[in-house]
Amino acid sequence: MYDVAVIGSRGFLGSAIASAFERRGARIGRFTKENPYVGGAPTVVWAAGHVTPADTSHGARAIGDLTHLIEAARRSAEVPHVVLLSSGGAVYGPPATAPFGESDEPSPANDYGRIKLAEERLLAAADIPHTVLRVANPYGPAQVASAALALGGQGVIGQWLAAVRAGRPITLFGDGSTVRDFVYVDDVAEAVANAAEKRPHDTVNVGSGEPTSLADLLNAVTDAVAPHPVEVHREPPRAVDPPAAWLDVRHAQVALGWRPTVSLAEGLARTWSAVGA
Repeated sequence: MYDVAVIGSRGFLGSAIASAFERRGARIGRFTKENPYVGGAPTVVWAAGHVTPADTSHGARAIGDLTHLIEAARRSAEVPHVVLLSSGGAVYGPPATAPFGESDEPSPANDYGRIKLAEERLLAAADIPHTVLRVANPYGPAQVASAALALGGQGVIGQWLAAVRAGRPITLFGDGSTVRDFVYVDDVAEAVANAAEKRPHDTVNVGSGEPTSLADLLNAVTDAVAPHPVEVHREPPRAVDPPAAWLDVRHAQVALGWRPTVSLAEGLARTWSAVGA
């Protein structure tokens, strides 16, 4: 019998989440696309990585697999509480402005955001106890290895640090004014573990709560990897990238008893140290 089932346990976030639960003494069931969840745990964390902002081609499978999870939950003797990892960077958008709060009406600007919002609504319509965590832009050591294998798949920090480690130029889209919210992976994992313990029937933002422009991120990365040189290849801005997406995370203190603890500088230093650069 498991205390928690983690769906997507081999992924960047899923593996960190499973480790966070194990540190708290929980018995973890690790499930993947190849080893699907069939029921039996009182808490289920949906961290399946079917889609990324760069690749949404498996959106239909994301919805289909979540539907199967809901069906398995309904068949269980005890209906589990589901913690769904959604996107804080892609679900929100105009006319709301950053910092985005949970009361802002979702308005996805791209297919990735639309798929994540569809997952939220599918779970809400199923009337199963659940918590939605709208996660900002997570980063951490495992992301760098993933980025090295799959260009475009694992976020700007993963891409940039993988490029520096490989001696390649990083790619900066636009003039550097684009603003994002970068949150360290261990902070995200702790938020998920708290959500599983407190079980709020709620939607909660999980991020650093701090706006960081790509220009400022470039400076922070340059400091973190020194004395390694950072060469920058500039590209025009992408139409799918909103100019400013960062989160108001104050509600997480009330709903989860959680707040971020790792600064961007510390998180980048941990990440760069861990990848053996």
